[in-house]
Amino acid sequence: MQIFRKKTILSVLTGLIIALLLFVMLPQQARATSGAQDTVGIRVVVIDPGHGGENNGDESTSQFEKYRTMITAQAMYEELSKYEGVQVYLTRTEDVDMSLKERAQFANSVNADMVLSIHYNASLEHEVYGAEIWIPSAVPLNAPMYQFGRLWIDQMGAMGVHLRGIKSRIGQAGDYYGIIRESAAFGIPAVILEHCHLDTARDLKFADTEEKMRAFGVADATAVAQYYGLKSTVLGVDYSATQLVPVNTYELAMYPINNSTVPERCDLSIVSQDEETGEVTFRIDAEDSEEALQYYDYSLDGGATYCGIEMWPGYQLYKTINTDSVTFSVTLPREVDTHFVARVYNGYDQKTESEKLTIHFAYQDEMRAAALEWEKEHEAGEMQQAETPAAEEADDITLQASEGVMLEEVIGGPEAQMPGGSVEQAEVTSPVPLRTILALISVGLAVTIVVMGISLFRKNRSGK
Repeated sequence: MQIFRKKTILSVLTGLIIALLLFVMLPQQARATSGAQDTVGIRVVVIDPGHGGENNGDESTSQFEKYRTMITAQAMYEELSKYEGVQVYLTRTEDVDMSLKERAQFANSVNADMVLSIHYNASLEHEVYGAEIWIPSAVPLNAPMYQFGRLWIDQMGAMGVHLRGIKSRIGQAGDYYGIIRESAAFGIPAVILEHCHLDTARDLKFADTEEKMRAFGVADATAVAQYYGLKSTVLGVDYSATQLVPVNTYELAMYPINNSTVPERCDLSIVSQDEETGEVTFRIDAEDSEEALQYYDYSLDGGATYCGIEMWPGYQLYKTINTDSVTFSVTLPREVDTHFVARVYNGYDQKTESEKLTIHFAYQDEMRAAALEWEKEHEAGEMQQAETPAAEEADDITLQASEGVMLEEVIGGPEAQMPGGSVEQAEVTSPVPLRTILALISVGLAVTIVVMGISLFRKNRSGK
């Protein structure tokens, strides 16, 4: 009997130990997937306006990011404060420096249930666009924040912003982003809300006025109210029936690792080429087995610079497979060769570049042939011009000879020419000037008068 009791007690203890182990190992996943609305009490939400002080954040516009985040955060604070069952705090209300650790410490000091870091985005190449949310990468904080991310992404989609997804990034000491990592150290889930990209015209239009930036804050507050199942008498809304998406915590923990590789393939080919207009139709065949393709772009100079990115056709958030090819047309200059390259991007902006295609038009060959023909004609013209002076010189000689004949007639025959009688000598012999002729005549008359005078004088003298 005592042995039976001992075995029974031992079995009970063993069962309790197993149950305790299951409770320790499994409750985090159960709590993560059950929904935040199931818990009771006042929710404490900390809103963190990103940057501040000497940290301006994005500076691609005249209004720095740190001012924009404050506008959106204050609008969120005002909107969320209209709900019952929630206490709202701001990490900063002025333009001051504040470390990420200090922000997390503040959240811990008020027993925060959640930290929302408000941001606007920018990219290194200033091309990508859209909204995205960064969540914790590790159990148990990743699953509940993924559930919140689904609600927030829907709010951004309703505003017309392109949806880049729910993402995690792992660094050497845990989560890559400091506010998520520092908050996780206190067991507080934190997210980074990147509303849109300020460095692209496609996205800046969503935040180019204070009214639009405040609208983002209202949308942020609505997502939080939905996540916690809050209601507001002032606003006349009740989100207590909101259903959260089911999440497998441990599969989700692999999400950031599986989606950090480049697309496996990006093949570029020519579908058609119009020799008259210069329009070329290209096709990109691409593949990424781990994540949906999101953008593509192309280069006309062999990859030195790229044209603006375009949405990959069939892209849908939460899908890992979509259209595997895209066809598009570009009008190219026919006078020169174009070195065409294409790239494809996945959701983490990892990209793969195609091989280079050189586009050549027959128009270039026609122009080259026309240029050669012109050169031949030009050379022939130069040769003809080179022969022309000799012909003109011969004409001059003939003219000079005829002028020599006329000169002979004027001055009394061939004796007027220099000895040898050459044409060139006749050319330099000029007619006797009129004054010379008159002077000779005058001298002759004077001599004649003198001679006649002497003769008359002698006759008179002899007559005496």
